[in-house]
Order: sequence, then C-alpha cells, then structure tokens
Amino acid sequence: MIANDTQFRALTAICDTFISNIQHPNDTDGYWARTASDQGVPERVLQLIAGVKAEDQAAFAELLQLISSPLLGLTWGGPLRPAHRLTPEQRTRMLLSWSGSRLGLLRNAFATLRKVTTFLYFGDIPKGKNTNPNHSTIGYQLPDLAPIHDPNPLPILSLECDTVLECDVLILGSGSGGGVVAAQLAATGKDILVVEKGRYTPRHALTMQEFPMLNQHFEGGALLATKTGSVSILAGSTVGGGSAINWAGSLRTPDYVLKEWAKDYNNPHFTSPAYQKGFEYIEQRNSISTQFEHNPQNQSLWEAAKKLGWRTEAIPMNMRFPEGVSSDKAWQASGFSCLGDAHGIKQGGQETFLRDATRDGARLLAHTHIEKITTEHGNATGAIGHYTAQNGQKFTVQIRAKKVVVSAGALHTPVLLLKSGLQHPQIGRNLYLHPVIPTAGFYPKDILPWYGPMMSVIVKEFEQLNGNWGHRLECPPIHPGLGASSMSWEGSEQIKATLMQLRHLVVHICLVRDKFGGRVTVGKKSGQPVLHYEVHPFDRAHLIHAMQRSAEAHVAAGAEQISIFHNQPLHFYPAKGGDLSAFQAQIAQKNWGSNHAGVFSAHQMGTCRMGGNDNCPVQPNGETREIKGLYVADSSLFPSASGANPMLSVQALAYHVAGCIA
Repeated sequence: MIANDTQFRALTAICDTFISNIQHPNDTDGYWARTASDQGVPERVLQLIAGVKAEDQAAFAELLQLISSPLLGLTWGGPLRPAHRLTPEQRTRMLLSWSGSRLGLLRNAFATLRKVTTFLYFGDIPKGKNTNPNHSTIGYQLPDLAPIHDPNPLPILSLECDTVLECDVLILGSGSGGGVVAAQLAATGKDILVVEKGRYTPRHALTMQEFPMLNQHFEGGALLATKTGSVSILAGSTVGGGSAINWAGSLRTPDYVLKEWAKDYNNPHFTSPAYQKGFEYIEQRNSISTQFEHNPQNQSLWEAAKKLGWRTEAIPMNMRFPEGVSSDKAWQASGFSCLGDAHGIKQGGQETFLRDATRDGARLLAHTHIEKITTEHGNATGAIGHYTAQNGQKFTVQIRAKKVVVSAGALHTPVLLLKSGLQHPQIGRNLYLHPVIPTAGFYPKDILPWYGPMMSVIVKEFEQLNGNWGHRLECPPIHPGLGASSMSWEGSEQIKATLMQLRHLVVHICLVRDKFGGRVTVGKKSGQPVLHYEVHPFDRAHLIHAMQRSAEAHVAAGAEQISIFHNQPLHFYPAKGGDLSAFQAQIAQKNWGSNHAGVFSAHQMGTCRMGGNDNCPVQPNGETREIKGLYVADSSLFPSASGANPMLSVQALAYHVAGCIA
C-alpha cells in the first residue's frame, strides 16, 4: 500500500507510541529501548495492507488520512495536529481516548492499529534478520527439533500456460471437507481434481517462525477481521485448510446438537447409526487419541476444574509422534504445529485424506483462485479461474466436470455460490463464529505455553446454560505475536512488561456456542467475503459468565494475577486478599460491546445451511436446491453452531456427503 510522506510519518508515530523507547536500568539487550520502527513495523504494515482485500485497503487508507490530518485533534479533544506532531504523551492519551470512545469507528481504529503493531513487533522477523530480537529476552525459543524431511510430499500440479482440465468430480477446497470427499470418491475409481486457492509448503520449508508462517497459511495473511473489526478471524488458507493450522482438537458434534439439527432442520441422517460410524472411521484414520501428557497450561485448567467439581475431559487430538524421534522433543514441538506442521505430528488433511486421495489417482492443483462455477441447463459443468505460478504469472484455468463439490469454507463457499448465479435468499446468512475472549493468569512458575500439546483439556460444565446454549473453557497455544495482539494495551511500558511474563502465562479461551449469527456478503470492490457480525447480547451474557468462571479457575490453580482483556482491563491479585465475587461483578459491569475488547474466532460455520426445508439452500444429501450436480461439503452446511471445535464435525459431514455422491 502506498502512503505519502506525511501519512507514513503519522503511521510511524502511532506505531512508536504502542511500542516506544522505555528507559530501563537493566536493558542489557535493548529490549526496553527498542521501538516499533526500529524493527521496520510501519513499512511492514503497509506491505501487508497491500495484500488484503480492496475494502480493507480503502478503510486503512481512510485511517491514514485521519491520523495525518490536523482534524485528528477533534477525535480526542486535543490540539489540531497530525499524529507525528503530537508529543508521545499526547499520542498515548489520544489512543487511550479512542479505546474508550463512544464512537465505534474510533474504537475500531484503536483495535486495528494496536493489533497489527503488537502482532508484528513480537511475532514477525524483521527484514534482514533471522529471528525476532525480542524473543530471547522474553524466553521464547523454537523447539529443539529441526523440520523432519517428508519422503513423500503431496504431488501438486504445475501449469505453464492457459489450461483446460477435465475430471469426473471437481472439489473446490482441500480442507477438512474437501479432503475427506476427495479420498472417498477417489477410492471408488472416479477421476478427482482438488483445487485449492492457498499454497502448498513442504515440511522442510516450514520455518516455525510465528508471523511469517501465520501470514503464509491463514486467510487474509492472519489479519482478517469482521467489517467493523470487532472479531479477529483465524481461518486456514493453505493446502489442508483449517486441518493444517488448527490446534488438533478432535471433538465430535455433541449429541444434543445433532438432535437439534435433525429435528429443527429436517436432517434425519444426523441421528442415524450410519452417521456415528462415519465418526468412528474418521477418528481411526486421524489416529485420534487422548494419550498425551498435558502441558503445564492445560494441566492447570484440568486440576482447577477437578478441584471445583466441574465436568472436565481430555480432548482427543489427531496427533502421532514420528518414529525415530525423542518423545520429549516431539512433545515439545507439537505446540508449533499450528504454524504449519514441520514435523508431521498432526494428522490433518495433508497427512491423511489428501494422501489417500492422491494415492488413488486424485490430482491436486494449488494456488488457484476459482471465479465462478459454470452451469448448463440447471446442471453444474465445472468452473473457471486462474492459476498463479511461482514467478507470479497468472494463467486461465477452465475445468470441465460431471459434478462439482464446493468445500471452500463458511466464508468463501457462499461467496462463490452467489458469484456463480445462485439466488437462494439464505446463502451467506446464519454465520456463526464461536466468539472467544481470552483471560490470562500469571503464575509463579514457568508455564512456557508454546510447548506441548496445544489444547488437551476442555471444561464442559457450562455448555448448556440456557437450553443448548452456553460456553466451554479451553487453553490455546500461546506464541508471542498472537499473544501480544490479544492483550490489553495500557501503554508501551505495560505491554513490554507483560510480554516479559509470557513464560508464566496461562490463557483460557471462553468459547461460546452462539445462538445468533451474522452474514457473509460479496465485496463490491474485491469480490471477496465481507463479514458482518456482532456478538448478540444473549451470547455476550455467556461470554461474561465464562470469564467469571475462568477467573474462578485461575484462583483455584494458584494464579498470582488474573487479567481480563478489555480496552480498560481488569486485574485481580488473589494473594493480596481481594474479593473474587467483587471482581466477577466488575466483569459483568464492563461494556463488552463492539471493539471494547478483543474477540476472536477460529471457527466459522453456517452460511449455506443444510436441511430438508425449503428455507435451507442445501438439501440433506449435500446438493444445492438450485443446481443439479453442485454439492457443498464444509462447515457452511452447519444448520447452527456446532458447539464444539468443528474439524471432526466437518469431516463426518463430508463423509456423509461423499456417500450420497457416490
């Protein structure tokens, strides 16, 4: 993205306010003195914004115009000067004013600038460097295990000119849904072509460096958010989709949700014995097990929940430690498999179903953007798009197929259907996100939350607070960049001090099964998904309840400090004799509306609801109501939020759809 000199100076001033030079008596390695611009963060921000969709670029351009204008002073009652002509103290006051502003646009601006600056400063690798200079100070180290060579990488097609391809079944998307469908149909002898818009990176090229890997494998370069910026979205955009970058949790769809989907949406297959057998097959193929040692973060949640008498379970995970490798080193490295699995530990689609499919003759074409599905006389006939070669050259790809399966995920599937001429009024609606707010506990011992199985404990005690709606507590892997971007900002000294305590951190994610959804529309400028979603008051009440219970668990586990991440955060120190119930009451009194706190989603569902009713755009066999031979097999089919980490739910549903196609 191009910024003029004034805009760049204003952006640099803002970045250097979030991460500024702090005078510290023991700054032996420059950690406290280093600024955001010392690491090239402003330049990197502009580089990354140039790669996001046109709508987001336009919004950021307006933000640059604001911070570089004298009218900036009107937003916070300060002097009429652009950001770079304010003192550091004035810029700090301005940003804190924005964080609590009544104007949603200013809170959005604060959140956008805060998240991208801290994410890059603590998670990226500065230009010309081999590592992030802050990592040694905060004690963050890559696992003591080099990438493991893959003797049989996936065979990926390479194109050198405009090309016409033919197949029996075209599968658009290689994630949890597309991989399963490809494997099942290839096994029947059908000619299968799987097309993926993301790249394929062999194991030996996976560096395990946090932001470079997230930027390469995640939708929107790991910077995707809803239209208002109120929810940050973590979604896979790589060969294997979400299964390549998720946290290995392999949970079945809860029985009460399957019954809801069967009864309320006329989908009898969800409660059939055959559907349960699909789960069994998927679990066996994915090497799913609970026989892994918890890392200290998950162990603390386990012990606290048991102490409090809450229903708590070990999470089945699709992991398998490689042969010939020390189990200790493999255990340590498993915490990095969300950054691209350099060790073949996680049995996601790249390691299982896509290998099965290509073994049986399926072809895999990566880095290909499909623009529309082609139809003739109400039947699907293929698709058209473009392939991008490694040198950046683009070639037109026309694909002819007897059947088409869209497995592009809950964000892209509805957009592709709408751009292809489908008109069902419910396409794109009913977007569910499992909104999450993290809570932090700081402990007197080393936790090192980046090592070990990423998410191995779940608290289910509160999943049905109101009928089938409630929340779960889990622990995510913590790496510096994403960790910093999720934290509250009270000043540069505070954020640097907090990151110095990262090795002592336990984070709970308060995950809500949202009852009220949002919508995905087609961007008018970009043709890409635009996400419209705000947490509904009904679901927000469950988030508040989850944070209150999380605080209780942190106390039970022996945390010295508990922090609730909000623009005006709350801190509680159990050892100082504070009143937990009063702290929980303070949580409830906070404003948890749009951009008052960081909300995250790693689960995107709905938007092409499956059901036997006419108001569902996809039938129970996975075929769209409008086009014959056009199927959907991904999380967009969910009639409502799954209430559980959705990978296994997607795979079981894709197994069902593949059976219907076969």
